[in-house]
Amino acid sequence: TPPVWRCRWLHCARICSGISGMNSFSHIRFLQRHEIDDSKWNQLIEDSPNGLIYAKTFYLDHMAKHWDALILGDYEVIMPLTWNKKFGFYYLFQPPFTRMLGVFQKDSQPFPVMEFLSAVPAKFRYWDIDLNETNTLSSQPIGMIKEILRKNHFLNLNKKHTELSLHYNRLAKRMQRNALNNQFEIVRNVFPEEIISLYEKYYGGNHPNITWTNYQQLSLCMNIAFKNGQAITYLAKWPNGETAAFYLLLIDKNYVYSLMGGSTMSGKKAGAFYLLTDTVIKDHAESNRILRFEGSDIPGIALFNASFGSTLIRYPHIKMNNLPFPIKYLK
Repeated sequence: TPPVWRCRWLHCARICSGISGMNSFSHIRFLQRHEIDDSKWNQLIEDSPNGLIYAKTFYLDHMAKHWDALILGDYEVIMPLTWNKKFGFYYLFQPPFTRMLGVFQKDSQPFPVMEFLSAVPAKFRYWDIDLNETNTLSSQPIGMIKEILRKNHFLNLNKKHTELSLHYNRLAKRMQRNALNNQFEIVRNVFPEEIISLYEKYYGGNHPNITWTNYQQLSLCMNIAFKNGQAITYLAKWPNGETAAFYLLLIDKNYVYSLMGGSTMSGKKAGAFYLLTDTVIKDHAESNRILRFEGSDIPGIALFNASFGSTLIRYPHIKMNNLPFPIKYLK
């Protein structure tokens, strides 16, 4: 299914004009990274009904080249702004291995996302970012951005594994049986660097925009998460000890996040990654967490994610280009 594109109009004339002027949402403060209270920030993410581990300061510090924030009141609602600078212009971007960010709030009543987008400083002339699945845009006039609804899949781990596995489709069940017949050994809790190295080896060529530095930053970030019990790892090994598949996930009180994983060519044919995914589901069944497959719009990956009985959800990806001619056509 092709992406669903929609045009949205932001209630903020300066997005189009580049003129800051009077901001009707001046109660939202813009703070630079060094001005942010880490304790208050992280506590909000921890308590927020839509809080994500990607928005924790340790994650942003490692994965974003730079980040500042918009903050309402005493950290009642927040939005990280991950940014960089090119050709002398500031722009917002989505950091590697950071599926989504957006607006996070204390209570379960979503704060109007449009107000935060309208409060983004005018110096950020180009946006290319992902909001989270609870963030919805309104249709107020003036100022234009483009929105695409991207795909994700969620699996609620609130039941026993035997019940959850009943909803696997025939392909998932067949590939899992195939993997079991190959007598793979499941190895847990290897260091994240091993998984990252395997991913870079087998899939790095598919992601030319992800640099060696990005992988190094991720390794440092995952070392912290692993030590704090926020990262979990899996390997599937052939009886001779060779690796067939690998998986790195994040975990917090609400979610298990599929961060990266894959298999060798022989492991793929043998269904090794199907077995690892089933192992993750088995390990976290009845935890009341949600397994976030974290993508994808690629049909084959979406088909794999759906094969475990997961639910399709959508989240907004937004772009805005207010760069001057001809720079705007170089982005």
